[in-house]
Parts: sequence; C-alpha cells; structure tokens
Amino acid sequence: MQTLALIDDDVEIRQLLSQYLNQQGFEVQTFADGESFLQADMSSFELAVLDLGLPGMDGLDVCRNLRQTSSLPVIMLTAASDDLDRILGLELGADDYVGKPFNPRELLARIKALLRRVQVMVAPASEDAPKLQIDTLTRSVSFAGTPLALTGAEFDLLNLLYQHHGEVLSRDAICQVLHGRNAQPFDRSIDTSISRLRNKLNIVAQDSIQSVRGKGYVLVLA
Repeated sequence: MQTLALIDDDVEIRQLLSQYLNQQGFEVQTFADGESFLQADMSSFELAVLDLGLPGMDGLDVCRNLRQTSSLPVIMLTAASDDLDRILGLELGADDYVGKPFNPRELLARIKALLRRVQVMVAPASEDAPKLQIDTLTRSVSFAGTPLALTGAEFDLLNLLYQHHGEVLSRDAICQVLHGRNAQPFDRSIDTSISRLRNKLNIVAQDSIQSVRGKGYVLVLA
C-alpha cells in the first residue's frame, strides 16, 4: 500500500481526505504543521499533499526546505486566487497544485497521475543521449557520471524532454503532461522551469535545451 503525507492545519480536511484516500487504497499519515512533517522520514512516503496556508512555516517554506534533502513528489493545495504563490510553489519544487475548494476526486486523479510519472523507469542509453542517466526510482539524474541536483519539478521536466529527445514540445504539451492543463497566457512557470533546468544542464553540456521560436523547446543533449 502506498503511503501519502497530508499536511494541513484544518482538522476537518485532514479527517475527510484521510478517510477518502484510505477508501481509495492509500495509507495516509497526517500532519497539522510543516515543522512536524519535515521531521518525519521522507523515505516512508510516496507523495505529499501540502497546504500552502499553514501556520508558522507556510507551504512555500516547507517545500523549499524539503527540496534541500528530498525529491519527494509534492502536490500543493492553494486558494484558487493565489496565482503568484502557485507559481512560486512550482518554482520551489512542487510538482502540481490543486486550488481550494477542490473536488476530492480531482485530487485523487492528480495523485494517481503524479505517481504514474514517478514509477520506476531507468532511461536507456542511446546513440542520441548515451551519457544522460535518469532513474525515476531514486529520482536522480547524472550526466557522464556527474550527479545533477534537480528539484522535483525540474526532474519531471527533464524526464519528459528526454522521452521526446530531439522532438520539439510546445508549452501547452509540457503543461498538459506535467500539470494536466494547457498553459495560461500569462503563466510563465514552464518558461521559468526550462530556464532553471537549462542553467543546471549547462554546467555539464552547453545548449542542451534549445528554444524553437513559436513552437516550444527541444532537448538536444548528446
């Protein structure tokens, strides 16, 4: 049985979601604040559902601290109007978000989709990208034996680009796979994630992600 961490200061939400997710075959461990969650053993969880508006250390701070030591997949719960905080959450390493109020079935669908993306899959070596190694079990990446420190969102983005190596992916296509929706006109989270990932890859290989004007992005890492 897969174990989820649920971090929310609302007692009713913790009880209702725990009961619902238990009925869907998940084990749920709940936390009323971010501090107690960060003290837990992250290796015991497959995914975390993290509320943005926590007392004390808020969800953004929790995500920032978590990403220093763990690539645990994170779905952030945000108020529907918190666009800036949502984008900041994705930039800090959250993998997806659900706006409050939300339908538990939507959250369940996003949990299952995110867990599918992080299933065990070691990217095979190929003539196109023989030096890049991606391990979704440990969510680790190396290039020519050099480990790369990526956030959870950066890992999923690189993994997606690698699966379509040499193929141009549009912002909408990337957003659909990673977040289950089309990119919004003024949402620059995909571009920001690409920029951050490109900067990290440039340490080991220059110009590894190229922009194709009006079309999207392509991984050309050799």
